[in-house]
Parts: sequence; C-alpha cells; structure tokens
Amino acid sequence: MTRLLHIAVKDMKILLRDKAAFLIMLGMPLVLIFILGSALSGVGESENVDIPVAIVSVDAGDQGAPFAEAIADVEELQAVFNIEVLDDVELVRSKVEKGDLTAVLVIPVGFTEALAAGEPIELEVLQDPGSEMTAGIWVGVARAAAANLSAGQIVRITVENTLARAGIPQSPVTFQQGDTGGDIAFDAVSVKQLDVEPEKQVEMIDYYAAGQTGLFLLFGAMFGAFGFARERRERTFARILASPATTMDLVGGKSLGILGVACAQFLVLYLGTTLLFGVDWGPTPSGILLVGFAEAWAATGLAMTLSVLGKTERAIGGIGPTVIMLFAALGGSMIPVDMMPAWMLPLQSVSPVYWAMGAFLDLMRGEAFSVVLMPVGILLGIGAVLFTFGLWRLRYE
Repeated sequence: MTRLLHIAVKDMKILLRDKAAFLIMLGMPLVLIFILGSALSGVGESENVDIPVAIVSVDAGDQGAPFAEAIADVEELQAVFNIEVLDDVELVRSKVEKGDLTAVLVIPVGFTEALAAGEPIELEVLQDPGSEMTAGIWVGVARAAAANLSAGQIVRITVENTLARAGIPQSPVTFQQGDTGGDIAFDAVSVKQLDVEPEKQVEMIDYYAAGQTGLFLLFGAMFGAFGFARERRERTFARILASPATTMDLVGGKSLGILGVACAQFLVLYLGTTLLFGVDWGPTPSGILLVGFAEAWAATGLAMTLSVLGKTERAIGGIGPTVIMLFAALGGSMIPVDMMPAWMLPLQSVSPVYWAMGAFLDLMRGEAFSVVLMPVGILLGIGAVLFTFGLWRLRYE
C-alpha cells in the first residue's frame, strides 16, 4: 500500500509541474467559461421583447383616438411591444417598408360613426413580410381588440333593443371606447390571474461553467495517459517491476495519481468559477462535489483505456482529443442537448459529460440531493468499465 501511495504522489507531482498540462486543465476552461458566459449572458433572459409596432387612427370622430390609447396603455402589451400612437398612415407605411416597424394597426375613417350605427367595422394591420412571426403576434393583439370591441357593441345593441321592446324610455347609450382596451365591466364572468412560480433558470455563464468543467476533466485524464506512454518510452515500468513493487502497485498508484489530480482540478474549477465569475452551483455543494468526484473517476477510467489504445504519446494525442470532443458534443458541453437531432439522443448515454452536466444543471436549478444518485451511479459504472478494459488490455504487455 505504501508503494502504491508513493507512485501516486510521484505522478501527481510530475503532472502538476507540467506547465502545458496545467494551462489546459485549469487556465483554458476558466477563460472559455468567462468568454462564452459573458458573450451569451443576455440571450433569452430579457423580460421585455420590445417589438416595434404602431397604432394609427385616421378616424375624425371622438372614438378612434381613445381606442388607440386604450390598447397602447395595456401594461401586458408594453412588456412585449414598443407601441407608438400616430396619425399619419403614409408615414407608418414607409416605416414598415423600411423595417423600422414590424406591424401597424390602422383604425379607419368613419370608425366613430360605424360604432354609433352598429355597423361592421374593419380594422387593418400592415405588417413587414420579413418579420412574419413577430408581426403575427401583433395581428393577434388586433384580433383580441376587435373581439373586445364586438363584445361591447353586442352589449350596447342588446340593451337598447330590450329597452325599446319593453317601451321603456331610454337615454342614448354612450359606448366608452376606453373600456375596450383594458377591463370591460362584465360581472357575470371574471378572470382570476395567478402567477406560477417559474423554475429557476440557469444563466449562460453557469451553464458553460458546468459544460467546460465536465469537458476539461476528461482532458486531464488524457495527460494521465501520457504518463503511461512516457514511462513505456523511458522503460520506467521495467525498472519499477524489477523492484519489490507489484503490477497492482504500479497500476493502482498511477490510477490513484490521475484520480487525485482530477479531483484537485475539479475543486479548483468549482471554487474558481464561484469566486471569479459568481457562478451559482446551487444550494447543494455536497451534491456538486459528489458528481465532480464521480466524473473524476470516469476520467481515470478513460485514462486507463487511452493508455492501452495508444502505445505512444503521439497516438494518445490523436485518439484522446477525438474521443473527448465526441463525449463533450454528445453531453451538451457545446450546445444544449435539447437542440440536438433525435437520432443522436441514444448515443448520449455513453458520454460521461452528459451525465455529469445533467446532474450539475439539476442541482443548479435547486433540485434535491437525491436527484444526482442515478447519474453518479452511472458515472461510477462508466469509470469501472473503462478501467477494467484498460486493466484487461494491460495484462498483454
């Protein structure tokens, strides 16, 4: 056991003195996390969409302008649209043609008179064909306003006809246009608005902290595999096996050294991203550390496999990055797994990055500790399979 620990400590010292390895394992992931997180930090996180639209009233009566103002004053619409209220149709048409406005609602001439007479009214929407989706949202608003307007008209006409049939003298009923853009005083049916507590959103810098940490733990394993190849080349293995050390001391010591370096690498990245970039790893640090240890073990198994698949440092340098980048791509380290084509989904289960990232993101969203138990078990299983394969092939040397 003492010999095993001596070999592990020796390997850890050699790897930590390697400046190139140190830069790749610690410096590069911190830089990438900062760049990617900062560049994409505002994507998809703004509450206000701010679509530029306008309402134009060319009605000469006293109902068109209040109707336009009533729509523009709705707070829910202001959170989505940047609404201008204008009175020049040609001006807004020109703005739509230039792309300065996405869509325009036009309140036509004779709007007030048509309301008073109970006649049909046609609202017009001008839209930019290059912004069909966002313009369609404004068309939906116009249809909702028209439906609200129709409801008010039906109520007014019904009341007037009922009073006339009953022979009850009636005063002219004034249709208050301002009510149609906001709340209509219907007491029979009411709508209760409830705010649903949203799931905690993982910010971009947090996402890439998890992704790059998962990726570069595997690169650390590749440098551990370089140690095997270097000792083959320098014939250190033969000299160690000529000593009282056994094969198990040699393999166990080198594997323990790789595992120790991987755990230290994860701890530095975890603390570094938290202190330098304010990454929120969630309220369960014990779960994060457990997942980090499990992936470090999977990385150790990968190092064993790479060390027997590539007999030289050059061979490992060719095989290792290919395998690691494939694992990273499948695991969501580069793009979210939800955006990947369906045919790739079954392949994700072989990637340690996939299971580590899924557990990291769940904990970042505030999930309980128990949510990581299955991913941790799978990561330990992947590490065991890779380690066993490497040990099996190593016996032929």
